Amino acid sequence: MTMMSMIKGHTSVFQCIGDAYISRDAQRFYYGYLLCIRAKTNIKALHKYLINRHNFNRIICAKLLRKARVK
Repeated sequence: MTMMSMIKGHTSVFQCIGDAYISRDAQRFYYGYLLCIRAKTNIKALHKYLINRHNFNRIICAKLLRKARVK
């Protein structure tokens, strides 16, 4: 998934966050998560999407966010 596909509207922000979560890319996950918070997205909807599609775990989420803040 590339940034151009997101710009052209072929993917959603949730899909990009899910892709970053699967690949354990802390920076992309952090920026996507913050983007959802700033846009006042319902975080419960994001978590529900990640649980259904990407086997989401809140502990791993917290570790990724912590890891991205340190850098």
